[in-house]
Amino acid sequence: MNSPLHWPELQRTNAVPVPERLKVGQWLKLGSRAVVLHVAGSVLMQRAHEPEQAVAAGALLEPGDVLSTGRNGFVTVGFSDGSRVVMPSNSSAQLTEADGRHTRLSLRGGSIESHVEKQREREFEIRTRTYALGVKGTHFRARAEGGAEALEVLDGLVRVTELDGAGRSTDVGAREGIALGARNAALEVRDLLPPPVLRVSHDRNTVEAQAVPGAAAYRLQLANDSSFLQLAAESRGQLPQFALQTLTEPLDTGFYHTRIAAIDAQGLEGRPSEGVTFVAPMQAPMTSEAQSAGGGRWDIRWTTRQRPGHTVFELATTPDFASPLVTTSGAFASGVSVGPLQGPARYYWRSREQAEGESSSPTVWGGSFEVPPP
Repeated sequence: MNSPLHWPELQRTNAVPVPERLKVGQWLKLGSRAVVLHVAGSVLMQRAHEPEQAVAAGALLEPGDVLSTGRNGFVTVGFSDGSRVVMPSNSSAQLTEADGRHTRLSLRGGSIESHVEKQREREFEIRTRTYALGVKGTHFRARAEGGAEALEVLDGLVRVTELDGAGRSTDVGAREGIALGARNAALEVRDLLPPPVLRVSHDRNTVEAQAVPGAAAYRLQLANDSSFLQLAAESRGQLPQFALQTLTEPLDTGFYHTRIAAIDAQGLEGRPSEGVTFVAPMQAPMTSEAQSAGGGRWDIRWTTRQRPGHTVFELATTPDFASPLVTTSGAFASGVSVGPLQGPARYYWRSREQAEGESSSPTVWGGSFEVPPP
């Protein structure tokens, strides 16, 4: 509650007549415990009868608040027990309860991905228009798009309960999904489609994978982190090949974590394949490659600019380059040689080239390669 001076409010909320007589194991409701952790693009919040307003990271949410993402908007909400929910573009959900013991959200449209911590005596529930999805701890996606509802469980177990009518229920386990169709339709649990096998693309700013049998479409998501709690962009297409230049909003130059999932004819999104890609700036076509030179050494080559310039080269084992293994500068003609490198591991590189006599931003290029075990 940010300050010990709020103790009288805590006493009133929990009807505690004598604080000195609190008992071990007694539950206290601490009020709303939901905070916006990450925002990208257009995200709006509406509270009670107030007009919608843009929301930023750090905003505290109260029961009744409605979050909505635009076509290029993404938001992540965290709760006091460590659980996280991520809303991608074109989605809307209302927080109905978050008191530290019970967390409930109502999905109004679009989709929501939940990472729920496994803790005893805590309840987490997402409701669609016709079903309640209750969990104790799991990783799942709920969807309400185009009049259809669906659930996809990546880890753990989710209990699906019909809100009206016969009140039917069924359990959906890891790597399973269910299309929640018309009322009284069969609750058929299906296996999710397998993750697509990623391909090494030779076209710059392209992410692609092999086709999955039974897939009707594919979804690509890009994030700033490996947990995909900080989504940056997404796209959907009939083929598992995505040109990043066609995204709604241009991305900043740099490395992004990627995942591609196949979607079946019922609209269930399968298990994703995860990778890393380098988003290059929009400029003249450039190419790059990394080849083993033997003895643990690797040759990294990239297309340089027509005008010679000063280049800074970096090599690291993480895409954020927090602790680079190599940092060197000079007038490199077409690349560098590094090593010996040990595997198995993935290495990331980037070069920043500034042409002589130019004051504009440097040309940035990068990539990654896998070093196999010895």
